[in-house]
Amino acid sequence: MKLWQKIFICTLILVILAVDGTALLLLSSQHQLLVNRERSRAMDEHAYFAASVRDKLVYTRLQTDDLLLDTEDVTATMQEYLRDSNVSFSGIYAYRDGEEICSSGTVLRQEAGALAEYAAKQSSIEQNCVQIIEQGGRQNVLAASTILLEGWYYQIVTVSDITQVFQMEKEQIQYVQWLSVACAAMIAGILLLVVWTLLRPLRKINEGTWEIAQGNYQKRLRVRGYNELSELADNMNRMAEAVEQNVHQLEQVAEDRKTFIANLAHEMKTPLTSILGFADILRVKRMVSNEERQDYANVIVQETRRLRALSGKLMELITMGSTKLDFVEVSLSDFFREVEYSLSPLIAGRGLKLIVASVPGTVRVDQELMKSLLYNLVDNAAKASPAGKTIELRSFYREDKRLVFSVKDEGMGIPQKELDQIVKPFYMLDKSRSRKAGGAGLGLPLCVEIAQLHGAVLSIQSTVGKGTLVTVTFEEGDF
Repeated sequence: MKLWQKIFICTLILVILAVDGTALLLLSSQHQLLVNRERSRAMDEHAYFAASVRDKLVYTRLQTDDLLLDTEDVTATMQEYLRDSNVSFSGIYAYRDGEEICSSGTVLRQEAGALAEYAAKQSSIEQNCVQIIEQGGRQNVLAASTILLEGWYYQIVTVSDITQVFQMEKEQIQYVQWLSVACAAMIAGILLLVVWTLLRPLRKINEGTWEIAQGNYQKRLRVRGYNELSELADNMNRMAEAVEQNVHQLEQVAEDRKTFIANLAHEMKTPLTSILGFADILRVKRMVSNEERQDYANVIVQETRRLRALSGKLMELITMGSTKLDFVEVSLSDFFREVEYSLSPLIAGRGLKLIVASVPGTVRVDQELMKSLLYNLVDNAAKASPAGKTIELRSFYREDKRLVFSVKDEGMGIPQKELDQIVKPFYMLDKSRSRKAGGAGLGLPLCVEIAQLHGAVLSIQSTVGKGTLVTVTFEEGDF
């Protein structure tokens, strides 16, 4: 069951219950007032009738000049009065000592006798007894009282029909039921229109979220007004924007991974092809000169070294996040001296000059990883620098007291548009030159990862034809 159906049904039920409950409560109150009024009227008529009987007996005694009337005269007088009087009672009964002496009608005779007996037991002649009895689908008010006549106690019981009051209640209830059905139908129509109108924005939100769920992340919800539904729409729009951004990022990651795998396959295929080719020549060719054998062996060794370096850097890059770091506090001077010693063969082989300078102090690093970072930065600088140029490796403090490692060269430089690309795996500015130098485009990505593991930021500044400056800036507290 949909939300609008639940709201419609629940509200309709509540409205019907409220209307019917209120109407029935009013009818019940009105009916009780009418019943009380009819009972009071019956009691008043009963009292008037009892007084009339007493007056009739007094008038009869005065006419006969008797001091007291005997029982027969009293009975005869009551019967004559009942016969001649025009009363509205359904039944009138007179009792003495529990015996009926005269009556008019037969309605509720047994119940009247029981009520007269009860009235006879009352000690006061002023107290009236009233009872409402239902018989044969009709309701009657029985009123009884004890009066003193000619020295005797008599019980007078009158029966008044008030069926019309109860019949009126039934008719009113039936009317209310039909009225409630009509009102319910009218209210249902109005309520359905109201619910349908109020929930229209929710339907739009539902349709919009369905489109977003199907992959249309550019879909945006539009709901007018300032209420909970408009807030929901705004939140859904924000969620869609976040999902769209995340999807773009995931797509970019997937594309980068695809490119990474393709580049890896290409980079590993090239040296393997060379190694297999020259090894096959040595295996198949019968006559190979010593000079040729030396050239073939040199190519195989060179490509093998390149493949080893490629696989080593790749493994470092892959396992970087899972590697347990061993941070120790080292002297900057001693650390840079060790790095300079390790780089000496590389610099000498390229015909370059290396300047190393370090400020005094200490730094907390993983020595092997940080050496790898500086080695890769200097190696990249050496590949980009012609013979006779200078490479500077320094450490210094910025004005904000942060420690900085820098590598500066006088090489060919990097175009501005490619500065963001060179930190991606396998990206190379001059692919042919890089491969000849043994590069595979993994050095800088590896350096970025190492810097991040140390809480540092690697940045590159470069000018084409003048050189490149790479800095590694440590966060405050890392030294």
